[in-house]
Amino acid sequence: AIHIPYTEAVDHLGELGCEIDFDGWDCENARPVALFCNGNWCGQSPTAIRQMIAAGYPADRIFYYRGGMQAWQMLGLTVLGRD
Repeated sequence: AIHIPYTEAVDHLGELGCEIDFDGWDCENARPVALFCNGNWCGQSPTAIRQMIAAGYPADRIFYYRGGMQAWQMLGLTVLGRD
C-alpha cells in the first residue's frame, strides 16, 4: 500500500500502472486502487477520483471506502502506524 495525498493523485498515476503517452496518460494496465478519506463528510477522495478519471484512469479500477478512517476505527478494524 502507498499513501498519495489527494492533491497529488494524478502526479502518481505512473506508480499505479499508467504510462505517459503523447496524449496524456495511457492507463490500460492500471492497477486497482482503494481510496478513503477521514470520514464520510470528507471530500478529498472524491476530488482525487474525479481528477484520476479525467486524466484517463479507468473508473472500474477505483474502489472508494465511503466511511473513511472514522468508520473503519469505529468498527474496531485494524489500523497500523508508520514504522
